[in-house]
Amino acid sequence: MWISYAAVALIGAMVALAELVSRYRDDPSGALLSVPAALYLAVNAGGAVAALWMVTQFRWTFGAAGESVAFTQVLVAGFGSGALFRSSLFNVTAGNQVIGVGPSAVLTVILSATDRAVDRGRARIRTKVVGEIMAGFPFERGADALFQYSMAALQNFTPAETKVVEDRITSLRSGREATLPEQVKSYVLGLSLQALVGEKVLMELVASLRPILDQTPPAEQVLLDALRANGGSEPRKLQALSGLQLFEFSRVLDALIAAGRVSVDTASGREIVTVAKAAG
Repeated sequence: MWISYAAVALIGAMVALAELVSRYRDDPSGALLSVPAALYLAVNAGGAVAALWMVTQFRWTFGAAGESVAFTQVLVAGFGSGALFRSSLFNVTAGNQVIGVGPSAVLTVILSATDRAVDRGRARIRTKVVGEIMAGFPFERGADALFQYSMAALQNFTPAETKVVEDRITSLRSGREATLPEQVKSYVLGLSLQALVGEKVLMELVASLRPILDQTPPAEQVLLDALRANGGSEPRKLQALSGLQLFEFSRVLDALIAAGRVSVDTASGREIVTVAKAAG
């Protein structure tokens, strides 16, 4: 009998292990080697043992007969305990919340608390590591290069995972996060990519890109050089001359106008961008 309980506890712990690995893919071993994770595994293993005890007490055979009864009971209790103890016998509405009454009322609170503790522990580690990797990384010049480099390095990413990072980059450039400091944007980008490639790969990718980005002049300097070389230009022509992408060109031009380094003359009926006299 003790072998059955040991087996069902192992199955319950393995189910919890798989759940944690799927949730913390950037560093599963780091997430598992923590006290909250050990508690998470223990609670799931205990739930599986309790489920087997109930199965044997009520003599549920699940249609099996003979020597296969014990084996079937262990499998059902081990893999089905999660669904059993996270179910509700009935729901009670309290204000705007629907509260489940049953085994889930206790187990869900315990599992959620341990899962949140694991998440907080990983957050402390991830922010420290990403802060070191992405320190000084130029977001505007390097975001696209780092993203494409990361996607090329991976072999098994999904379109959904790619879209999540693409949407985050777009939001950092033109969404509600566009006003964040560039260094903060780099940290956010690093955290998004770390979840896909892991911290070691991210560190190597960033390190290989830094020398290239250091040799690339800032977009502001590229735009000013294009203006000085060609004199006053219309915005559309200036963008072509600078070689900047439209979203980056608009951002840089607006920033230079706000800083008084370039001016826009509309006296001729057309917009002509020129270098401000104070900027030389």
